[in-house]
Amino acid sequence: MTTTPLTIRTNLPLAGSGPLAARVTTLEHGRVRYVVRGPHLRGTLLVIPEHLYGGSVIPSTVSVQFGDGAEPVGYYEHRPDEPVVYGVQVHGWTPGINPDAVPTGYFLGRDATNLRDNRVHRELSNGVRRRAEAVIRSVVTHWSHLPHRAQLIEAAARPKAQQMAEHERDLAVQAEREAAELQAARKVARARLYCLTGILRRTPQAPAPADPSPVRLALVDHRRHPMGTVTVREIAVSTDVPGSVVYEVHGARVHGRFTLGRHTLRPEPMPGGIWVGYGHARRRHFDYERADEPSVNGVTISGDWDLHGTQDLTAATPAEAPARVRTSRTTGHSAPAATNRRAAAVLRALALHYLARADAAALQLAAAQDLASSALAETRRELRTLRKRHHHARAQADHHRLRERQYRALARGSAATAVQAMKNTA
Repeated sequence: MTTTPLTIRTNLPLAGSGPLAARVTTLEHGRVRYVVRGPHLRGTLLVIPEHLYGGSVIPSTVSVQFGDGAEPVGYYEHRPDEPVVYGVQVHGWTPGINPDAVPTGYFLGRDATNLRDNRVHRELSNGVRRRAEAVIRSVVTHWSHLPHRAQLIEAAARPKAQQMAEHERDLAVQAEREAAELQAARKVARARLYCLTGILRRTPQAPAPADPSPVRLALVDHRRHPMGTVTVREIAVSTDVPGSVVYEVHGARVHGRFTLGRHTLRPEPMPGGIWVGYGHARRRHFDYERADEPSVNGVTISGDWDLHGTQDLTAATPAEAPARVRTSRTTGHSAPAATNRRAAAVLRALALHYLARADAAALQLAAAQDLASSALAETRRELRTLRKRHHHARAQADHHRLRERQYRALARGSAATAVQAMKNTA
């Protein structure tokens, strides 16, 4: 509601000088105008309860505006009757003052300036600042003891209460959506945790030893045009990279070794897809220089090939696979197109040959168990983080829903109603 206009005359104590004569008028929306006169001081100040987004539902701080008028003004516009302190006109405002604990000094911010007629803002001198702060302390202290203070706060809060309620509703919806997403992520992480635990509990299966018998494989390009054949021999079932097999390849302008295993850079506990390391790999990744790197079309190639899934793997697809020509230990560039095409044909043929092994399931389990312990620890850390974030999101949603209800109570009734709503929902 709007308070009844009321004007009183009073004298306010002012530190360091005589009393400050003031004419105090209650305005609409909880504003109170103080027209003050004193030694080296004259002008108008407005005390305005602050109803801020994210602040208290019932305003608990005030701002002091220098000059009269309820409408906003531009950065370079004066307000009527701005205070003049020691001959300096004070422009702007100072926010965030707790009327029950008024600061003792140094609380004027950058919004309190001297706006000159040439539209230049000047900082206030120390003397002007100290006197202005003394006046504000006296004015706000008087405001805090007004008998209709509660009515002023209610009058300031009610016009924006519905708008504030909608803002809190939007924040609550956002927090609830985040909580739902985090709950779904927790469900996925728990399922992965159970699967990893099951993998670790399974009895390992011994892969078959390497078979040195040569096998001839046909190569085709991505259009299924023949590209000759290669002879493939198994060199080792790797213990350095569990679940992988090292092959030596000769023929059709290809010579060298390739290490084949399962693609492990995916979140699935049981690794699928295919990983190929060019050369004899001693570790799964970041192995920059490998022994017996293959030569294709006379070009030595290096690097890795990762295929996420095998459902589309054929002798002709995927059409390309990366091949790199080394220029230093850690640098290189792409192989020529013809070399890349032949390397891709070899990789596809080797991948199909690897997947056709009778012990493919044992190799896959070996790769999974090699990674399961670290993946299990990482998943547990992820679950702890997700649980903490989920609880925080739920608490935020509940907090904003509570504030929404309080603002709606304030919009419907009075500040006392909103306070009672706070008590009932605490």
